[in-house]
Amino acid sequence: MTNSVGKRQRERQKLEQAQAKAERRAARRAAGAEPPVGGSHRSEAELIEDLAALHRVLEAGEVSPEEFEERRSHIQAQLERLA
Repeated sequence: MTNSVGKRQRERQKLEQAQAKAERRAARRAAGAEPPVGGSHRSEAELIEDLAALHRVLEAGEVSPEEFEERRSHIQAQLERLA
């Protein structure tokens, strides 16, 4: 039973780390310290993870619906360019 608790904690930590990483990346982009994601060569899997992290940030109430829509549209546009 402790394995289940430990697994849930590890999964939660992974999600929190991914969310923090996405937030740091967004902050660097907003500050102009990092090129926009569209300018880099991101894989489909990375873009999908970015989208998942964005949804987690929205669910946590850490981003406004307007900002969510803007960032989601940006990620989707990048995914469309890959197709």
